[in-house]
Amino acid sequence: MKFDFRRIFVSISILFLSFMVGFYGSRLVYYYKTENKKNTKDYTLIEYLTTGENLIKNNLMEDNNKYYFYKNTKNNYIYYSGLMYRILYIDKDTLYVITDECITNLKYGETGTYSDSEIKKWLEEIYLNNLDKTYLKNNEVKLLDRETYGKIGEKESFVINKDFWVLDNNEALVITEDGSLTKTSNYKDFLGIKPVIKLKGTTKYIKGNGSINNPYILDNKTTNTTNDLYVGNYLKYKNIDLRVIEKNNDGIKVVTTNPIEGKYIFSNISNLYKTSYKKDIGYYLNNEYIKLLDKNDLVNTKWYIGNYELEYKNTLNKNINSYVGLLKIGDYFITNIKNTYLITPDINNTNSIYTINDKNALYLQSINEKLNIYPSFTLKNNLNIVSGNGLKNNPYIIGD
Repeated sequence: MKFDFRRIFVSISILFLSFMVGFYGSRLVYYYKTENKKNTKDYTLIEYLTTGENLIKNNLMEDNNKYYFYKNTKNNYIYYSGLMYRILYIDKDTLYVITDECITNLKYGETGTYSDSEIKKWLEEIYLNNLDKTYLKNNEVKLLDRETYGKIGEKESFVINKDFWVLDNNEALVITEDGSLTKTSNYKDFLGIKPVIKLKGTTKYIKGNGSINNPYILDNKTTNTTNDLYVGNYLKYKNIDLRVIEKNNDGIKVVTTNPIEGKYIFSNISNLYKTSYKKDIGYYLNNEYIKLLDKNDLVNTKWYIGNYELEYKNTLNKNINSYVGLLKIGDYFITNIKNTYLITPDINNTNSIYTINDKNALYLQSINEKLNIYPSFTLKNNLNIVSGNGLKNNPYIIGD
């Protein structure tokens, strides 16, 4: 019998190649799963931040079983309920976080005692009510405390940007723009508010690397209409860049993030916002500016024009109805606008009104100066969201 060596060689070659493909293919799958194990395991966010190489990568400093983000770290951003936060530290099953920006400016109160302060009232009555409670722990809010400020690196820490109120036990302190921690006796200064809250440690890690452009997120919520938005979300409507400042029964109140620059006075007769006098800013906004918008998408709503002396609630004592208005004292994000009028009048002088200067500080200004204008209006709840995620670099787009 004659052997067919060619056929035998082909058969052996096929068996050998099959073995090599099977062997190396299985090893490839094994090593891929090993290298990507952290992406397939069902981690909580705390587990993800404190496990193995992530603990080193995140530069977390351990102190008495608490993990602190230290100095000017760049990878502790977390996006929650429409606002960007920075993780301060991790304690067992709790994430302590602070808003990345000052979300408003207010006077502290009559004294520096936090439990009696106007700040505490605003945080509990306004700020907390705008949060998604799903991930919030114990429904608590406070200010940054002196001890934590020391643990995260003080002047070298990531919380420094503008002057804002902080605490030493139950007493007010101030962190200035250069990071100095100071005691003040002037509790009627307007300073920034940066809330500190606790998030549940059972929150699952979904995605993100903690950078400002790719923060940790807490959910994959689908946003379909304006009713799904949160205070703090960025959006674009009629090619106008906006930010949500309030949710109410009427709709979503928004403010432009880019101003009409230095062309208009507030009024030459009164510091009360009105829409009937042709030389007032209120008339311009509700008769000319409104042409850039679709009136069918808007809500004719209340704009609060009460005086402000110490209590933010006093601004609610008087109102006017219109389609377009301006921000008032106590509104979100007034620290992000410059050289502009607010809608809150001076209680002592009918020719002056509260404004924001070029350093984002509140002051009183004559009503007939030409300043920037940041229009604000209320969109209906049922407008469609067609794309975006609500972050500054990827705003929600409102469309048909």
